[in-house]
Amino acid sequence: MVKAPRVRVFSFEICEVGMSDELKIVLEDVKEKFDLVIEAVNGAKERLDRHEAGQEERLQRIEDRLIFLQKDFNDHRENTELHAVKKKKKAS
Repeated sequence: MVKAPRVRVFSFEICEVGMSDELKIVLEDVKEKFDLVIEAVNGAKERLDRHEAGQEERLQRIEDRLIFLQKDFNDHRENTELHAVKKKKKAS
């Protein structure tokens, strides 16, 4: 299973030189919002990964069951055909 890459966004430090307090507050707010979005995207991707893994397991169980049923059907058909051939040989 291929996992989706995690989102990586540049991190930045708010430097003190030449910035007004208002700009520092705005930048800090933007950084917090980016962090929140990154966390939400990563959480969604993790849920998707778990869902994909569950679906792959379910598909594998279905495929295994189909293979079993096909083999069982083929065995039944061969036994029925052999039984029919034996009856015809006895009747002759």
